[in-house]
Amino acid sequence: MHRSGQSMIAITLACLLLSACTGLSARPDPSRFFTLTPVTPAQETDAARSSGARPLSIGIGPITFPGYLDREQMVTRVSRHRFDLSENDRWAEPLEENFARVLSQNLSVLLHTDRILRYPWHPDQRPAYQIEIEVLHFEPNQLQEAQLMARWNLIDPNTKKLLTTQESLLTRQATAKSAEATVVALSEALGELSREIADAVRAADRSLGESLGDQPSLR
Repeated sequence: MHRSGQSMIAITLACLLLSACTGLSARPDPSRFFTLTPVTPAQETDAARSSGARPLSIGIGPITFPGYLDREQMVTRVSRHRFDLSENDRWAEPLEENFARVLSQNLSVLLHTDRILRYPWHPDQRPAYQIEIEVLHFEPNQLQEAQLMARWNLIDPNTKKLLTTQESLLTRQATAKSAEATVVALSEALGELSREIADAVRAADRSLGESLGDQPSLR
């Protein structure tokens, strides 16, 4: 083959390769990123203030998650034994961290306190009440139902006394067949778990106040 012919072939191949690379680089990233959202303060503040309770210090954690949720992709439970991972729908931050942060925000609103501590806390900042949580399920199923199952303990960290232990199973129906609607439903389930925990904290603090013959604790 003549040198000129070889040059033309090389130029043609280079152009094709450049076009392919340009096409790949121009392809948009299909990933969508989501985050859980806290309860709306306007809906909860009045109830929290009307309870008459004074601000408490609340310690949250440790919180444990199942390993199958320790990933960026959103997980859907297809059956008892099988899950699907979304190709494009992802969490904007680790789900366990997102869960803990939103739970902290929820309890701050529900209990009308900004004295929320995340585990582990400094020994000098020991809270009045500690909440340990083991999350068992936190994902949607094929029926677009968001499911949250968790075992949690309410503890007096000063005496290590177990005040309440409970297993919560919460289900919320997504309003549409979309990742965004699913995340809204998961947020609502977490909001309901937060209300159950807040009710337990109020009940424990009322019991303590009655046993001391005083008003709810300022700890």
